Amino acid sequence: MKQLPRKIIYLIMVLLLVNSSIDAQQKKAVDAAKRKEKIERSYKKAYAKARVRTIKHRRDIQTPATKDQMDEADKRAKSFNKQNDPTFIERLFKRKRPRKR
Repeated sequence: MKQLPRKIIYLIMVLLLVNSSIDAQQKKAVDAAKRKEKIERSYKKAYAKARVRTIKHRRDIQTPATKDQMDEADKRAKSFNKQNDPTFIERLFKRKRPRKR
């Protein structure tokens, strides 16, 4: 009779230890995923900065006449791309989708 409660207590202790080790493994996996996302964000940020510097350098090395042509091309592109954009009122009252998690 006395051994039955002891066995139950030992069984509960073993299950708690196994459960805590599984939780620790899950935490390590979550931490690793967070570190990976942080590294990817830093790479994207560095790439964006390098891209901006490259575009600025390409513009700076041009002659003034070419810079004017580039400005005109940018204006035409912006006006063309803006044709189908919704107005401020349409954007304000547009139905928002719930974010995916």
